[in-house]
Amino acid sequence: MTLSFTHVIAQNFNADPANSEVTITGTSTIHDWESTAEEFSGTASLTIVDGQLISIENLTFNVLVEGIKSGKRGMDKKTYGALDEKKHPNIVFNLTKVNTIENETISAAGDLTIAGVTKSIEMKVAYAIGEEGTITFTGEQPITMTDYKIKPPKAVFGTIKCGDDVVVHFDTNFTDSTNL
Repeated sequence: MTLSFTHVIAQNFNADPANSEVTITGTSTIHDWESTAEEFSGTASLTIVDGQLISIENLTFNVLVEGIKSGKRGMDKKTYGALDEKKHPNIVFNLTKVNTIENETISAAGDLTIAGVTKSIEMKVAYAIGEEGTITFTGEQPITMTDYKIKPPKAVFGTIKCGDDVVVHFDTNFTDSTNL
């Protein structure tokens, strides 16, 4: 009789901004809009066995507010003002609980801090294990700005108004830090 023991340890992963994309979409009284988070970071401690995600011990994701760009300087300034970038330069997500990991989908909860206000959110995220020690998380998260005490931006003396609801879309690649 042979006994076999598998020693499983968590691996540390870092977000790879060069191979990731985070966008924010919303509406206004004149047109839909989109901004891209160009500066972000993240870390995760994951257990992957035989190409399957077994557990997530922790995950943190940080977006630099000043790194959110729309391609329009005036809109960017309104965004930074609405998010109170001077006092709160980062948007931060901290995973607090993994409900399930199955069928390449994660159901989880976490704390999202925007403009100094923290709210618990529930989310479903797809994941894919890649070659060479990578994992990609893909999904979208609706956010209501006033839930975070953010006044939706206005322009042209209030005649153009941003809608209260936005959606964060993410396709974020994390790389095993031992492969860096």
